[in-house]
Amino acid sequence: MRKILFIIQLPPPVHGASLMNKLVFDRMNLNPAYKCKLIKLNFARNLSDLQKFKPRKIFRALSIVFEIIFKSISFRPDIVYFSMVPIGYVLIRDSLYLILLKLFAPNSKKVIHLHRPGLAQFYNRNKGIIKLYKLLFKNCELVHLTPGLAQKELIPLNLTNSKVTVVPNSIIKAHAYSFEPTKDSNNILFLSNFLRHKGYLELVDAFFMLHQKYPALSLTLAGAFVNESDREELLKKIHGYQLDNYVEVVGPVYGSKRYELYNRAGIFVLPSKLEYFPLVILEAMSERCAVICSGRSNLDDIFVDYEHLLYLDNTEPQGIYNKIAEFIESPELAKTIANKGYNQYLKIQNESLYKIDRLFELT
Repeated sequence: MRKILFIIQLPPPVHGASLMNKLVFDRMNLNPAYKCKLIKLNFARNLSDLQKFKPRKIFRALSIVFEIIFKSISFRPDIVYFSMVPIGYVLIRDSLYLILLKLFAPNSKKVIHLHRPGLAQFYNRNKGIIKLYKLLFKNCELVHLTPGLAQKELIPLNLTNSKVTVVPNSIIKAHAYSFEPTKDSNNILFLSNFLRHKGYLELVDAFFMLHQKYPALSLTLAGAFVNESDREELLKKIHGYQLDNYVEVVGPVYGSKRYELYNRAGIFVLPSKLEYFPLVILEAMSERCAVICSGRSNLDDIFVDYEHLLYLDNTEPQGIYNKIAEFIESPELAKTIANKGYNQYLKIQNESLYKIDRLFELT
C-alpha cells in the first residue's frame, strides 16, 4: 500500500484551489491502494479572512512546521502532494515547508501542484529568485493548469531532474446531481464568490441595458459575499434600476443546489477581470449552459472561441451586453456552443482524472 502525505488547503473557504485539492484528496483517500495522511493549509476561516494578516495565522504556520516534521518521520510517505503558492510573501513560508519535506522525507516523490498563474511575472521582476526555484523544484514533479502556462512559466526555468505535467481542472459532480431538464434560454446565471474583480456589478449594469430590449430576460446571481456591505451595494443597484422582479440574489450555494441553478440557466456569464481556469465554467458546461467567460489568455489552448464558449475580452458593461445579445439574437449559436461546450467538458474531465491518477504512480 502506497502512502501519500497531502499538504493542501481544503474548503472552507470555497474557491477553485480548495475544491480542486478536495477532489484530488477524496479520490486518493477512497482508493484502497493508498493510505493517506493530511496536513491542512487552512489559514483563512472565510472569504473576508483571505489575504489578511492575523496573529493566529502565524501560529498556524509554525504549527504546520512541526506537523510536517512529525508526519514525515512517523508516516514515511512514498508520495507528497503539496499545493504550493510559489510567489509573493507566501513563497517564504511554502519554501520552508518544501525544504523540510526534502530533509525529513528525502526518498518520497514530491508533487507540487500550482493552481494559478503568476510565476513568470514574479520571477521576471525578481531575477535572483530563479536560483531559488531551481533549488526548490529539483527532483520534483510540477503540475500546472494548461499547456500554455507550463510553457510560459515553468519551461524557461530550465529545471534539472524535474518533471512538468499539465493537469486541467476538473469538478466534483455526483451522479445524484442529475435533474430533469428545465432549461430557460432567457435565464442568465452568474455563480462565483462576490469579489469585486469578478464583475458582478458590471453584469448588472449590462443586464439593465439588455432588459430594455429583451424584457423576458432574468438574471440569477449566486455566491458568497465577503461582507454585508457588498451585498447591500448590489441590492441597492438592482433596486435603483427597478430590476427587483427580474434579478434574483440567492447567496452561496453548494452541492446539488449549484447544479439546479446551472440546469435552469440558458446562459452562464463570468465577466471577471482576473481569471485563471475557473471551475464554474466546467460546472456550467456540464449542464449545457452557453458560456461567456473572460480569461482568454489562460484558456485559449483549451477552449475555442465561438466553439466551446464566447470569450469576453471587454469586461465593461457594454462588452458584456454585446456578448449576451449575440446569444439572445441567435438561439442556434447558443445551443451549438452549449452542446460543444458539454462535449469539451467531458473530454477535459476524463483527461484530468486520468492524469491525477498518474501523478500518484511510482516509477
